Formats: sequence, structure tokens, C-alpha cells
Amino acid sequence: MNKLNKTIFNRDLFRIVNLVVFIFYFVPSDFNLENIPMKITFAWGIFILIKDFFTERTMFKMPYWYVLLALGASYLISVVLNYPYNFMDSVYNWIYLVTTLFLFYPIDYKQKDEAIKRNYSFFIDIFVSIVCVLSFISVFLFIFDIAYTVPTGTVGIIARQGFTESRLFGLYTSPNVGALFGFLSIVLSVVNNILKRGNWKSFSWLYIVNLVVQYLFYILASSRGTQLTANMFFIILFVLLSLQVILTKKEVAKRLKNIFVYFILSFLALNVVTVVIESGLSYVPGTVTSIVDIEEAFTKDNSSGETTKKDSKKNGFKVEKVDIQHSEEGAEVSSGRLSIWTAGLTAMKQSPLFGLADADLYRNGDTTKQIDENLLSELDKKELKRAHGNMHNTYVAVLVKSGIVGFVILGTFMVLILKDNVIYVFNIKEKMDEPLNQVFLILLSLILALLFEDLVENHLIFNNRDVTSLIFWYTLGFMPFLRLHQQKEIVMVK
Repeated sequence: MNKLNKTIFNRDLFRIVNLVVFIFYFVPSDFNLENIPMKITFAWGIFILIKDFFTERTMFKMPYWYVLLALGASYLISVVLNYPYNFMDSVYNWIYLVTTLFLFYPIDYKQKDEAIKRNYSFFIDIFVSIVCVLSFISVFLFIFDIAYTVPTGTVGIIARQGFTESRLFGLYTSPNVGALFGFLSIVLSVVNNILKRGNWKSFSWLYIVNLVVQYLFYILASSRGTQLTANMFFIILFVLLSLQVILTKKEVAKRLKNIFVYFILSFLALNVVTVVIESGLSYVPGTVTSIVDIEEAFTKDNSSGETTKKDSKKNGFKVEKVDIQHSEEGAEVSSGRLSIWTAGLTAMKQSPLFGLADADLYRNGDTTKQIDENLLSELDKKELKRAHGNMHNTYVAVLVKSGIVGFVILGTFMVLILKDNVIYVFNIKEKMDEPLNQVFLILLSLILALLFEDLVENHLIFNNRDVTSLIFWYTLGFMPFLRLHQQKEIVMVK
């Protein structure tokens, strides 16, 4: 039984396997390689949930688990009330929701503290390593100005890859996805460095390479959502660190000055320096193309016995600049968010308490019997079809799928969990030199930044197989461990 607990019933292993599968779910160029593993992990999650429910019940030992249980029950009611429309898809949505709340979030506190930290750290390293490789290849595609499309498996939808429409999609489904993965990997690299080395100043070569690669991807992706997330992260972290300094009342002016300098440098790197680097990068594909053309000319001219230098001047090799900018409105499905939100909320009003269970109302054709289409405008119907269920806003998605009841329950949970974390921030004012408290502030800033990010995207919940969701909920579960660990340290000192 001990071997089974270390393998089949191991939720830490389950998280890591799901992480890898979910990452490649966002990589169209793998031609659906993750399809079978995804089905296996789906069944695996159900198996672990059933076993845990009848044995250890780890799922019921986390803060405010009963609120999450109410959310699961509420959404199950939503699924039943919307029968038979998109019923199996709604059931899948419910199972993924329960997996998120009761497998990704809970931490097994029977493990030793070092084991819990080691598992979280290993999870981060897996994420950083894979994303670093994928983003490196993506930047390589930009350098050689490579763009292509691959089928997605959904009729009428193809995935753009490489550098196209003035943005770097790379190997990901969207520039926004790749840029967000990159930002998360950088923040989590800092966290891991503290967990492993006790400070954030000396980085391993993997983290340094990843920082450079992800910064380049961020510039080339031109992702406003990631820009918002990164800016909010640094603003929140600046506020939290400043609060700690003020509460300690020690060398306040000097320490606030240092924090302010770090904040300004981060802000400049995100919003000013990027413009300068972007201008330089815009000439890279043209330069590479010119070099290739010159080499081809050498080969051709040498074979004919003519001089290349003369013909090069005659032909006039020029370096053409490429545009790197956000897509025009309507150029991709993530544009026109306001009309998508309006359409989703208009449809939800027909089932306000428990929602519609599944936001893809036109999944099975051009018409839907789930709601009265006469109450929708032509624009509403067009946007719902175009969005394919992606509301591009977590809060709108929760309302559409689970209604006002689900929204209130989830909101209650977030308020309670954030309340505990904020209270802890005020309690560690004298202990900010301790590595785990530094980790805590960084992770709290990341959690809050992602809550802002999901004003324009839908990652954190009700978006199946989402990497950001997995990271968010695992981190949310890891933070109570950090609080408990520090409290135990205080007791041991006393």
C-alpha cells in the first residue's frame, strides 16, 4: 500500500504529470500528442478523489474546504438544471472543477515540511524547464520569420504558429498564453531560488537563461494581459514590502528608497526599455533574411563565375523592418472582449441563479435550444459563436457557468483566504529576513496579480486543463503551509 501511495495515489506526482500534459495542451504544433495522456490523467484524478474521500480525506483538511464543497455542489446543480444541453461537456467541467478544488489545492500536511517544500520546488523546476525550451524555440521562429498553421481539431479553427500578424505566437495557442507562462516562470524562479538557496540574489544558469528568453518573448508577444499582470505584481509587491518597512520602524527612509529603486527599474524594464529593445528586434528577421539571400547569391554567382559583390550592389540588399505590435481589433478571438462579456451576461440572465453550466452554447451547431435566442441581439449571437465558450474574464465566466450562487460562493472563499493571508502580512513585520516569509510575500503578490489578470482572461477556474489555474490553486494551498511552518518555528524558538 505504501508503494501505491507513492505512485498511483500520490497527488504531488499527479500535479506534475498534469502540469506537463496541460502545458502541451497549449502547444498546437505537437498535433494533439497529449490527447491520450490527458484522458488518462482525467481518470486518474477521479480515482485519487474517490480513494481520498473514503480514506484520509485530505481534501477536507484545508482552510475553508466547506466553502469549496458548497461550490462543487452548486455547480452540480447547474449541470443538472441545464440537462440535456451540452450535458457530457458540463459533467466534464464539473469533474475538472472538483479536481482543481480538491486535488490541486490541498496539501498533505502529514508529509514532513521539507518534503512539502521539495515537492513545490520540483514542480516549479519542471514548469520553468519546459517553458524555457518552448519559448526558446518560439524566439528562434521569430528570428527566421517562420509562420505556419496547424489544425486544432475544432471544425473551422486553425492555430497560428511562429511570428504572424505582428505578434509572436511561437509554439503556443496565443501570444498571451506564452507571455503569461513566461512571466509566471520568472516569478516562480525567484521563489525557487529562495526555497533552495535562502536568498534571491544568486541565480542558477537555468533561471538566468529563462529570464532572457522570456523577456524576449514578452516583448515579441505584445501581450497587454501579461503587461497588466506584471505591472500589478510589482505594484502589489512594492506596497507589501513598503508596508513591512513602515511597520518595523527601522531605517524606514533608507529601506523605502531601496525598494522604490527596485520598483522603478522593474517598471522601466516592463514599459520603457521594452520599446527600445522591440525597435532593435524588429530588424532581426530582415537581417537574417538578407544574410541568407547573400549566401544564396554567392552560391549562384560562384557557379556562374560572376562576382557577388557587384550584383549585391545592383540588386540592393535591404534590411526590412517587421512590425511588432498588438493585433488590430477583431484580428483574433481574444480581441473585442467587451462584446463577448456583454453577450455572455445577456445569455446568463435567462438562468441567473445557477447559470448555464457551459458557456459554449453553440457547440453543436448554429442554433441553440438552451436559451431563447430571440432575447439575444445578432451581435450577441455572433460573439458567443466566435468565443467558443471562452469569456476572456474569469468573473464573467463564473457568472455565466455557475450563476449568481456560484459567483457568491467562490467570492466568499477568495475573501476568506485572502483575509487570512493579509492578516499574516501584518504579523511578520519583524521577520522579513526569513526566506519563507519573503516567499510568502512574492506568492501573495502573484496571487493578487493573477486575480487582476483574470479581468481580461479566464485562467483561474472554469477553464479546463489550464496551466495557470493549476499553478494558482497549488500556490494558494502552499501559502497556508508557509504560515503554519513559520508558526511552528516561533513555538520552537520560544
